[in-house]
Amino acid sequence: MAKEKIDQDPKYWDRLFASPGILAIITTVDSEGRVNAASFGTVVRVVHNPVQIAFTTNTTGKDTYRNIQANGQFVVNLPSFERSILEKVCIAGLPFAPGVNEMEKARLTALPSRVVKPPRIKECPRNFECEVVWTKEWINRVTIVGNVVAASVDADCVDEQGFVIWDTLKAVTYCGAPYHNLPPYQHLFVSAYETMTVATPYEGPEVEAYDQLVANLKI
Repeated sequence: MAKEKIDQDPKYWDRLFASPGILAIITTVDSEGRVNAASFGTVVRVVHNPVQIAFTTNTTGKDTYRNIQANGQFVVNLPSFERSILEKVCIAGLPFAPGVNEMEKARLTALPSRVVKPPRIKECPRNFECEVVWTKEWINRVTIVGNVVAASVDADCVDEQGFVIWDTLKAVTYCGAPYHNLPPYQHLFVSAYETMTVATPYEGPEVEAYDQLVANLKI
């Protein structure tokens, strides 16, 4: 029996879409080499090959964008569903003054990157070093897309073929601003590492065409 659908008022649309994207701490450096670390609840992979990552931030009052304008580089650090690192994510998301190193405030460990200037975060299992491809400004916001030029991961979080071991990695998403302060001064995070293999119950040329498309991506 089909379940009933109910329409939601626009004021609830944002919270209905939770979780909006994967959680990340993005590190950048300014023109003087000072490190900035900022938490972002919506960071997405937008292209498979070459791998590209996108996120959106403010055009004013945000060190991340100013730093990216200065050198065109950033590192996406993905935390795990562990209280100790999520507490540090919350600290990195606080509005510190320009020039303050949020990694020091949150007691995060800087790990030199392989290719770009901004550091990786040791406590985050996955790290993606990026160079900017393009940016798009709109309504005091800017969307930033970067090519991944290097990536690293904790050794116990992937198998020999590079596939993620989800129950070790413990990926995490952030439910977004509507889920902040519920209860006061706390944030709601969601674990997302249970997996399910799903077949495609369809017989037609489209299946073979899709398989060929995936094969051509060489991912």
